[in-house]
Amino acid sequence: MHSTLLNQAIQQSAAVSDYLSKTLGTKATVDTRGRFAMAYLTLSLEHREAILLLVDVGAFASATALQRPLLEAFVSGAWILNDATKDEVRDIAALNRPPPKFETMAQRLRKSHDLGKVFEIFRCHYGIMGDYAHGHQRQLSRWVSSTGVEPQYSEDQMIETLRHCDIVGLLAAVHREKISARPTEGLFELLTAAMHSRDYAGRLQTLTLNDR
Repeated sequence: MHSTLLNQAIQQSAAVSDYLSKTLGTKATVDTRGRFAMAYLTLSLEHREAILLLVDVGAFASATALQRPLLEAFVSGAWILNDATKDEVRDIAALNRPPPKFETMAQRLRKSHDLGKVFEIFRCHYGIMGDYAHGHQRQLSRWVSSTGVEPQYSEDQMIETLRHCDIVGLLAAVHREKISARPTEGLFELLTAAMHSRDYAGRLQTLTLNDR
């Protein structure tokens, strides 16, 4: 059984999923850059859905492990859309090369993107997420104690995991809609509320009600 606060966070993230499913447009015909950026951004959104399901069923270790792939897919899509050269896009489209290392993409986006500070925050947390993804120190510390081996994830950590996946997912959604030249105002409003914790639930409820 989850606590009331974690249940509320799960319901909130589920409402974000519902809003995204009603808001995001169908795939538009775009150029090569747009297609491959959209592929990564949509992959990020799918990881977000998986994290929500994993938290809901109590698979907390797997939920934390997916935070890094979630972030990598979004940053890869944003980098292809905003910063990749024509030659880099061509090589990626030919499946001859993957995107650059995360650090490289984040630094380039930090300098060029209007949300540059966000990418700096992501860059600082990337190593921590790597520990969870690869089962290193931080992941192990949630399992091994002086009394035995069992999961010891706090519900506060899971609430923060859901908030993180909502923020990254909304960023991916904003970029995905930009590719299709669709409106992003509602997504930006919800993203701002999620990033600054200002009446996130209330703003989500308003947007959801308006969408009905």
